[in-house]
Amino acid sequence: MLKKIYFVLFFIVIIFVSIISINIGYNMYDNEENNIQIVEEKAETNTEFFEKEEKPVDNITVAKITPSTKMIYEYFYKEDSITERVEDVPPYFLIDLTRNDLETNFKDWQIKSFSTKEVVLQKTIQGESTQHYIIKDYDGYIGIFYEKEINGTNLKEITNIPLESLPIEEQEKIKKGIKITGKDELMRFLESYGS
Repeated sequence: MLKKIYFVLFFIVIIFVSIISINIGYNMYDNEENNIQIVEEKAETNTEFFEKEEKPVDNITVAKITPSTKMIYEYFYKEDSITERVEDVPPYFLIDLTRNDLETNFKDWQIKSFSTKEVVLQKTIQGESTQHYIIKDYDGYIGIFYEKEINGTNLKEITNIPLESLPIEEQEKIKKGIKITGKDELMRFLESYGS
């Protein structure tokens, strides 16, 4: 009888150990699966982190025309190769435009430079400029006249240089009239007479 009790006890212990082993094994498997999920979640999180860093930034600042932007308009006259340059503040309809906006809407202008501080636009014009001058006597002073009438007059400016202060040969040339083309040449001419 004692053998039977030992056998039953032995059998119960084996069943008990088997149940505990199965339970421990199941818990380990479950923990391992949880650990795998945690690792996969971390991997996904890390991937999302790197993906977020690699995405292009949408808030890049694009240069736009502001009320304080200096607008420079250059008119290149093809016939006499003279460029007239005009500086101005931007008109209201150019405020907040980008370089692409200008290129799209003002196709007859070439954009030479573009920044929020300064925009330089150039336009080619068929014909000649108004920078054709004649230097001649005007009431005893050197007068500057446009070669062609502008707004009903040829007179551009009267200088404070008296004609009699010049050498006689120069006085004779000025009385006949000296043709000058371009503002730069005009400035050099006047500087040579001390204007």
